[in-house]
Amino acid sequence: MSRDVQCEALDGTSENAKLQGIPDKCPRCDVHVQPKFYLATRTVAGSMGTGQAIFRCTNQNCQELFIASYLRTNLIDGSRHTYFLESVSPVAAIANEFPEAVAKISPMFVTVFNQAIHAEAQGLDQLVGIGLRKALEFLIKDYATEKNNDDFEKINEIRQKQLGPCIDTFVEDANIKQCAKRAAWLGNDETHVVRKWESRDIGDLKTLIQLTVNWIQNEYLTKKYIEEMPPAAKV
Repeated sequence: MSRDVQCEALDGTSENAKLQGIPDKCPRCDVHVQPKFYLATRTVAGSMGTGQAIFRCTNQNCQELFIASYLRTNLIDGSRHTYFLESVSPVAAIANEFPEAVAKISPMFVTVFNQAIHAEAQGLDQLVGIGLRKALEFLIKDYATEKNNDDFEKINEIRQKQLGPCIDTFVEDANIKQCAKRAAWLGNDETHVVRKWESRDIGDLKTLIQLTVNWIQNEYLTKKYIEEMPPAAKV
């Protein structure tokens, strides 16, 4: 999709331009739309340059402004320079919602995890894994603390231990333990220069954290229903 526009420069001049590529998804609400165009500007360096266009989301629940950035080329279409779409901003991360039990056990996990996802949306890829690793540590240590909430010595030990030993010592459920251990391995890779798991990436880390969350939720729900529905008394 393209659009013919007038691109304005800072010195007050303008030129006919063709914007090649009109955003079809709002970066603020992540909904597919046909945005309303407002203004296009240009910055020219020699025969090349850049352009920016301001759009407004037409989703009634959003209606936010956003900016599309373009690269000006030597390609001429009639009397118009062609600008090719490069990116849109600002990108708003969609916060992950977690099961009630997990959010209650570790609200800091939810906060840090979503901050990591926000960093990813902003293109801060080198910070994402570090944030997910920290979120995992909050989740595991808060989970272990919840399981030992009447033992102050154990709670102190949980807080002091490194993540790997904490998982080995204080996580009993086999599924939670195995998923959390592997998430910790990949999380540690994100904090070091040399990676041990070169064939794995952020996607695998997210999956392992989600599996850990799911198993914790399953354990919570299983315990809840067993306690609330004891076996019927024999007649």
